[in-house]
Amino acid sequence: MSIVAEPFKEDKGQFPEGKIILTDGRTLDCYPLAEQKPEKIETDSLQLDTTGQYLIIGRRKPTPVPKPSATVEELRQLFISNAFYLLAHKERILSDSRMFLCPVAIQNGIAYTGTSGFRKPTLGVYLEWWGQVKEAMRTDKNGCRSLVYQLAGSPLSGRNCCGAVREDGKTETVSLSSFNRHWGPFMHLNQRYTEAKQLYHAYTLQEVLDILHQEDDNSKADCSVMIDVLYMKHEIELLNQRIEAIKEECDRWHDKYEDALTRYNAEEMRQVYADCEAFETNVTKEIDALKAQKKDLKENLKRGRIDNVSYQRQLTPLKKRISDLFFQISRYQCEKVHEVFPKEKDINFNIIKKFVSNSSGCNGMSAL
Repeated sequence: MSIVAEPFKEDKGQFPEGKIILTDGRTLDCYPLAEQKPEKIETDSLQLDTTGQYLIIGRRKPTPVPKPSATVEELRQLFISNAFYLLAHKERILSDSRMFLCPVAIQNGIAYTGTSGFRKPTLGVYLEWWGQVKEAMRTDKNGCRSLVYQLAGSPLSGRNCCGAVREDGKTETVSLSSFNRHWGPFMHLNQRYTEAKQLYHAYTLQEVLDILHQEDDNSKADCSVMIDVLYMKHEIELLNQRIEAIKEECDRWHDKYEDALTRYNAEEMRQVYADCEAFETNVTKEIDALKAQKKDLKENLKRGRIDNVSYQRQLTPLKKRISDLFFQISRYQCEKVHEVFPKEKDINFNIIKKFVSNSSGCNGMSAL
């Protein structure tokens, strides 16, 4: 049973010893755990759910999902209520592995595979994901901004019921379009640091907040400007992605149009190419003769048979004539194309040359 595409398989996160490499390429030093290194590193690969909570076979009733403990719920609320504050300090958090690897008490999951691949997400995973995925940082039509903090849905149907927190701290249930484009990257990021989570020291969320508050001089720093900047950068990145997608789509349609146009006018194009090739062949003979004269003239200068003044006086008309002949070739090509295709503005000699070269395997005419 295939749930995800190949790009979403577990990322082993093969980093240099004592370091992690973030998705933007920066490298962070890590701090080994005070306790003994675990004998075995547990994986977090995608696999079918065996708890009965996310995969139900037959007519069995789903196994109830156990309620989180009071401590876990408190940590969950601590993350949600400070989500925008943490986002505003993104660069600071992404500069310290202990902050980056800080565990977040949010349990994500999808149908059929449950929580596999989503176990023990970190603060850094959320910050990278918010910045990389389209609807993770949301702005509605009224300008209200929110951050998606919990993923839940079906990877097959795409139906989902996710959690988001607004700037004012209120939470809401949202349905994400293209659900696979959201849970897949989150899982990929989370699996990227699976080994690092088990090997290196990480701050608790409260410790991270205490450090950030202390660096903010224990004042309620106005983070609105940084939030504005991050959201604007996110929107710009999304627009750039849309522009690139539109360019690629435009190029695809242009190629299809050019292909249809050339096939429809194939015989006429081959004839135009043959005529232009014959004309260029004849003109090239004169060009080659003039180039030979230039070579002889230079040789006479080297041997002292003529002085520099005489050399320049004889060279100038030769160069002008050669330039004029090249221009005659280009002009003939343009006039010939216009003569045969007077109403086709999208056909030029370069398109004809490309078509004939591709269809007949010829080497084409010499570069001008």
